[in-house]
Amino acid sequence: MRNEPPTLDDLTPEWRRGFEWVERELGGRVCNLRRQGRWRPAYFFDLERAGELLPLYFRGDRGHAETERVASVLDHEANIFRVLEANGLPVPHIYGMCPDPQGIVMDRCPGTFNLATLDDREQARAILNDYIELLVRMHAIDPAEFEAYGMKRREGERLLALGDFDQWVAQYRKAKRRPEPMLEFAVKWVYRNIPSGRAEVTFVQADSGQFLFEDGRVTALLDMETGYLGDPLADLGGLLCRDLGEPLGELAPAFRRYAELSGRDVDLDIVRFHGLRFNLCTPLVMAHFVAGAQPEVDHAMYQAWSIVWGRAALAGIAELIRVELPEIEPYREEPTLRSPAYESLVHMLGKLREEAGEDEARVYEVDRPHRLALALRRVDALAPEFDRAEREEIGKILGHSVDDLATANAELERTVLEAGPEQDAELLRYFYRRTLREHELHRPALFEYTDRTLQPVE
Repeated sequence: MRNEPPTLDDLTPEWRRGFEWVERELGGRVCNLRRQGRWRPAYFFDLERAGELLPLYFRGDRGHAETERVASVLDHEANIFRVLEANGLPVPHIYGMCPDPQGIVMDRCPGTFNLATLDDREQARAILNDYIELLVRMHAIDPAEFEAYGMKRREGERLLALGDFDQWVAQYRKAKRRPEPMLEFAVKWVYRNIPSGRAEVTFVQADSGQFLFEDGRVTALLDMETGYLGDPLADLGGLLCRDLGEPLGELAPAFRRYAELSGRDVDLDIVRFHGLRFNLCTPLVMAHFVAGAQPEVDHAMYQAWSIVWGRAALAGIAELIRVELPEIEPYREEPTLRSPAYESLVHMLGKLREEAGEDEARVYEVDRPHRLALALRRVDALAPEFDRAEREEIGKILGHSVDDLATANAELERTVLEAGPEQDAELLRYFYRRTLREHELHRPALFEYTDRTLQPVE
């Protein structure tokens, strides 16, 4: 197996054009290319010029997963980085915007991500505090500096509470493929329970908590594409979302530290509201991907994100209405007549995963079908019991027996849309049990997201 990094000749025509643009615009020779192993197209590379190597990163366009919230998400993000850099915050420097393929060419900053990888919890807490200090500095920047790049303020209680939620919901409705009663319940709850009393506007990262760290400090703030001008407490809610994928440690002390440094009153119910409506955006975006076969999509990963962040959104509603959430009995996986075929598929893909070694891009490509095979093996064993429980519980809500689940889901969605707030607790408990069953069905494919749930903050 080849171990040398690829050259421009090894790339697709599209990426070859991109790196030829880099060489032409920045001057120098592209070398040490390494495709980042993730759902988003991106490359780490060096630019050799004047006898020195400049470490860079090419952040590509999301493609099919891109949002429609702003005219150009990449330009939007690059402009935010420019403002943050001008204010002395540690962010990647922007070297240019490649037009074909679309992408940002920026600094490759030192450090690693995910505080959960640290064994030293005291150091992890210190790094989180460092991030909180940077967050306070970011929120202190005059919003006019962002407005100069075309960003609009979200003013008024409704927009400050919702941030960009309207755009995520509109995107979900435009792409919707099937009845989604749980999502309709949660969206309806958010719109019906908008908090009041908010007025301050600052820059908000929204998808907060993304940073690199090294030697006990934050080295770079990352991923600003969802940034907007809104309620600063939205970034504390965003930490509740980030914690599900990259555990940050105890957030309650971090929130107290933010209040101390910023002088702001941190109303935890406002933080919870921002957290649940932002958590809900993930399953809203994923809904049409998991509802229909699309070869380019990492189905198992998108299903995992829908389950984990959907569960957290429901848990956030439960915190705000002070409802105790149910648990479910553990499921026992029994072999079926089809089990040998799934076992063989899992084994074959597992071998390919081992053979991929340390090739990050190859590992990612093999992990996609491997996760899916693991999920299918368990779904084959547990789906009959899952469907039986669903028919029984939906039947209780609808008041009649249920045979076909697709028809029942359509009727349940209509029931949800007509229901009043007095039915919130009953529907919430049902949808939470449903999500727990989905979690159990896909447990082997959840990998690092297994049993992740909303962190309580007091």
